[in-house]
Amino acid sequence: MKTDQGPLKKYKSIPRLSLANFLTPVERCDHIRKEFPGSPHIYIKRDDSTGFLIGGNKIRKLEYVMADVLKKKATTILTIGSVQSNHARVTAMVARRLGLKCILILSGDMPDQPKGNLFLTNLLGVEIVGVGTRDERSAKMEEIASDLKARGEIVYQIPLGASDEIGSFGMTAAFEELLTQEARLGLEFDVIVIGSSSGGTQAGLEVGKKLFKRDRLRIAGISPDDPSAIIKGKVIGAANPMLKRLGLTDSLTPDQLWVDDSHIGKGYGMTSPEAEAAASLFARSEGIFLDPVYTSKTAAALLDYCRKGLFSRRDYVLFWHTGGLIALFN
Repeated sequence: MKTDQGPLKKYKSIPRLSLANFLTPVERCDHIRKEFPGSPHIYIKRDDSTGFLIGGNKIRKLEYVMADVLKKKATTILTIGSVQSNHARVTAMVARRLGLKCILILSGDMPDQPKGNLFLTNLLGVEIVGVGTRDERSAKMEEIASDLKARGEIVYQIPLGASDEIGSFGMTAAFEELLTQEARLGLEFDVIVIGSSSGGTQAGLEVGKKLFKRDRLRIAGISPDDPSAIIKGKVIGAANPMLKRLGLTDSLTPDQLWVDDSHIGKGYGMTSPEAEAAASLFARSEGIFLDPVYTSKTAAALLDYCRKGLFSRRDYVLFWHTGGLIALFN
């Protein structure tokens, strides 16, 4: 595939730490397709098999973030998330592997008997600082970072989901990986359907579209929590600095993004009847488990599109499974 050598060379020069099991499989979902007459060819990208105990796409972003951490010789890393954050738990796992101190600022109620990601994070022995709400996390991280710096620590702050102009290159690398798999399969996907919350996953794919000149490909970001306008702002906030770093002048604008906020249900981390039905169908039809926070809502959107005839029978649609299955054990 032809692409501009300048931007590609810059992309290849970005430091990256090898952490995960790639290439993750791309598989057909023919049993799902049979449930919806007239539906497109449906495939799934299995980032539920990246390693780090179902680290999902979070580990992709950390490959770039942790390379930057080591480059800057940081001694302590901080990040934020919910009490059951997959990103926080995977960050703590990688920190332990690299011998780094790690502090997690987590919002929500701390249960007396931790389960799921919180149970695993406690096993890692990293420091956890609890806050009441999502809005309090960033300020608390700044406060802790300031105190650590005053004590001589070299602090590295990782934003929610590692979804900034560094971590999001993990999903640009994932896009490049997918191109290799398309070539092996002898097809090109028309649509990618993926969960989009902190914005970095969709940002990395959108940058990949531009870098590798796949203008016709559509990326449908499915929000599990915030309104479309907020998600679009997060995507653009990460993607445009990435494009600038690569020397690509074609910036992203809100009208270029597809973000669907109609499957949020009651909010973040709370399932819906449609999401539960989608998760049940994938389990019973394909033997694939979905998590209740992200992928079940993403699957609900995909199935809704199939029911409504949004795609042609000739289209090739990829559902990108982003992991997060520890949430099934909360």
